[in-house]
Amino acid sequence: MSDLDRIFSELSEISMRLMDLPENAYDERAELEGRRESLHAEAAALRESVGDQRPTSEIEAELESLRARLKQIKGSQIDVVSQAGGSGLEVSGASDTLDLNRRIEAGQGTDELRARINHLQNVLSERAEQEN
Repeated sequence: MSDLDRIFSELSEISMRLMDLPENAYDERAELEGRRESLHAEAAALRESVGDQRPTSEIEAELESLRARLKQIKGSQIDVVSQAGGSGLEVSGASDTLDLNRRIEAGQGTDELRARINHLQNVLSERAEQEN
């Protein structure tokens, strides 16, 4: 497991633990949120230190891993339509479900995942252009 995979795995675990905490668990919530912030910083520093000088095969492997992680996160989201009994977004609880899905994504670092995926795709595109 790569360092980024480990970080994203721990971010996922933290997100799930935060959702399961009772509202009055202030100390544990603060501790978990602090850990989440440090993991985000660690991921950013790791991305900068690794750079783009790695072999193309390593970049492709990381890209595949990140795409799989993003797909896993998407698969763990709540289906708004099925939660509404198939009646669509008219149901009053749909906005709560959408908000919960956004919180799940934020807690699992999907913005960072997407940014990293885009960066790696750009690196690979630039390399392909240079080879031609």
